[in-house]
Amino acid sequence: MLLFNVSQSMANFSCVRECPHCQHNTYHLVNQSRFLRFIILPIIPLKLRYLFECYQCGQSERTSLIKQPFLELISLPKYVIGLIFSVLLALYGYQQYIENLQLQQSYVDNPKAYDTYLIVADKFTGEAWTLTNLKVAQVIKFNKDTITFQVSNYSYKRNNGITMAMRTSLLVQSGYFSHSHLTLPRKQVHTLYNQGVIYEVLRPKAYSLYGGFVMFPPKPKPLYQGLKLDDNNQQGVNYYKAGLYIQAAKSFTLAAESGSQWGQLNLAQMYRDGQGVAKNNKTALFWYKKSMAQGNKKARHELALLCKESTDCK
Repeated sequence: MLLFNVSQSMANFSCVRECPHCQHNTYHLVNQSRFLRFIILPIIPLKLRYLFECYQCGQSERTSLIKQPFLELISLPKYVIGLIFSVLLALYGYQQYIENLQLQQSYVDNPKAYDTYLIVADKFTGEAWTLTNLKVAQVIKFNKDTITFQVSNYSYKRNNGITMAMRTSLLVQSGYFSHSHLTLPRKQVHTLYNQGVIYEVLRPKAYSLYGGFVMFPPKPKPLYQGLKLDDNNQQGVNYYKAGLYIQAAKSFTLAAESGSQWGQLNLAQMYRDGQGVAKNNKTALFWYKKSMAQGNKKARHELALLCKESTDCK
């Protein structure tokens, strides 16, 4: 609420003199200036008026502004503190507005998946105009020539409806976006942005906007993914248990050559024992070392045992 106020000069600026009429030392400087204020914050002076007034005889005499004490003169900016603050606030707001526009332009120039566009639906998608003509479009993929969007099935009359949908994580609910996608040339997307059809571009932070999720966070990788078993090695194990050593050796060979450390270990055992293949300690040593290089402790142990019994290690 804007209020008018009459301000009195501060005591240390009073400049007491002898009254020229009654000769009492009660001739004080009085400030009767008026200024517009917001609550207690001065905005702008409406009238600057100073006079000397005798508290004894009541005699008063107006005095010019330039004749005021130095401390009073340097205090005059207090009347425009509110105006200065308002101008600085307006400049800051304008700077934030320009920076936001530049940021949104950079989002359009360099899109990322799940960038969220607030759009005027009929001009963006070509659908019929309705009273609820605002929608949400999300970038799902892009290349150097085109950008592909998923567009919401829901439409809104006002922007605060979209904001509320984001706050409540409605965008990640099943059925919020249409299953059909819209692919537009990048040049057309820039044109739609410049025309205001795309009236705001947002980039999710920590998968959310306005505190709600607008994309599903990626699932964390399990701490332990388990032992990756090679199919050929497993088949070889089955053959070996069934006594089909030739087929087992063939399966272990496929597993070993594809990089399976257990396939390499098992093939080395087959060559060491001459099962399914001709016994060959040098070939066994080769595959033991391959398996050991991948950190297989059993291969290291078996290699050490073989080297005690065979001169091929030397």
